[in-house]
Amino acid sequence: MAEMNAVGRFFVNAFSARRSRRRYAWIRAQLTLPPGSTILEVGCGNADLAARMTDGFAPVRCVAVDLEPRQIEAARQNLARRYPAGAPAALELRAADMLGLPFPPAQFDAVLAFEALHHAGPDHHDFERIAGALAEIDRVLRPGGVLVYEDFVRTDRLQSWLAGHGYAIGPVLRRRRHESAIARKPRDPAPAP
Repeated sequence: MAEMNAVGRFFVNAFSARRSRRRYAWIRAQLTLPPGSTILEVGCGNADLAARMTDGFAPVRCVAVDLEPRQIEAARQNLARRYPAGAPAALELRAADMLGLPFPPAQFDAVLAFEALHHAGPDHHDFERIAGALAEIDRVLRPGGVLVYEDFVRTDRLQSWLAGHGYAIGPVLRRRRHESAIARKPRDPAPAP
């Protein structure tokens, strides 16, 4: 995954609350997670969305990962302001690359990737790296689990990859160049040809 420059980090951290509030409201209206769910957010930025998911869905575990240690530090500071008495035990922060997630297979009921997938490689138009990130997400997602994503680069190819791997896609929300979608992983593996 490509590291973000200082300008990118500023925009991710400075304007995330409003964006996270909008994203969380859309997710909440579209998605139900069973009690005891586990959530992973890749490219978590300052972890504002992960905190909202933890507060709203009460998962047993919500792991927020970002490649950059500086973003993890920004997330720690953000969570310290949000939770002066200490962050919920279910909420974890970890530095991790979405191209090599440090989790065993089938660990999460939901994976969130908001404006993160195009950062899988240094060239935002290199779909091979994005496909590698999708394969890692697929690996750690439980059967029947959901990928909730928003992106603006290669969204047609994102949907094609997901559909080709048996995911049911929908609902989809399109705004200007951005696309938000929920993609449900099949419960049963596809039969071998």
